[in-house]
Amino acid sequence: MKTITLVVSTLVLASLATVSTVNADEPAAPSAASASVTESPPAIPATPAAVDGIVYARKFTLEKGYEFRWCEEKPVVTSGYLLVLKVNPDLVFARQRAEPVLYVGQQTAERVNHGYQSGHVIAIAPGDPDLSQALIWFGTPELPELVNAKTVKAELKLAKAAGIKPFSAKELQAAQAQARGELKGATIADVLEVASDLIRQYSPQEKHVAETCVPAPKLAPKPAPQSESDED
Repeated sequence: MKTITLVVSTLVLASLATVSTVNADEPAAPSAASASVTESPPAIPATPAAVDGIVYARKFTLEKGYEFRWCEEKPVVTSGYLLVLKVNPDLVFARQRAEPVLYVGQQTAERVNHGYQSGHVIAIAPGDPDLSQALIWFGTPELPELVNAKTVKAELKLAKAAGIKPFSAKELQAAQAQARGELKGATIADVLEVASDLIRQYSPQEKHVAETCVPAPKLAPKPAPQSESDED
């Protein structure tokens, strides 16, 4: 997988691809190397598997779109949802191979953190999914950048057959109440800054991941050295 300078780089948890932007001021998402898990990986649970709960749901819109690299088509995204999901930790353990893919409605979602220790995943669901109707689940282990529309259609069919249902209106209202309104940002960096705060709140064990979501401050340019003629 190629890592491109000036692009938000790979998050996933071994070799999954993460959100990409074309703005040099935007932060790089955490890489697999940022979380060193020394314990033996648990068995991957059977999929499709529903997430255990939705804790936070905030709609966002951006002035400048970015390339969403968590699917084969890599669409330019200008809106979506920032979510906090309660999950079975075994589904999100960082592995050196394909892992269960997180889906929201008819699209893959980006996992901004690992979530194994806390059981909470902060995720970006691109587009405009209707959360009152959309299923949210983990599908067959794969690399997200290899998932296309045909894959999503097949995985959604499996999820419905497994009895996975949308969240109730009560659950969604509670999650949206935590968000306190829509996020209107200039670029995806504004979304990742909020995601950083959510990691600190819901997955504090991953403070190092939260720190990588926020770009380092720019240094002021050094003044040019003054020449002797200028001094005269």
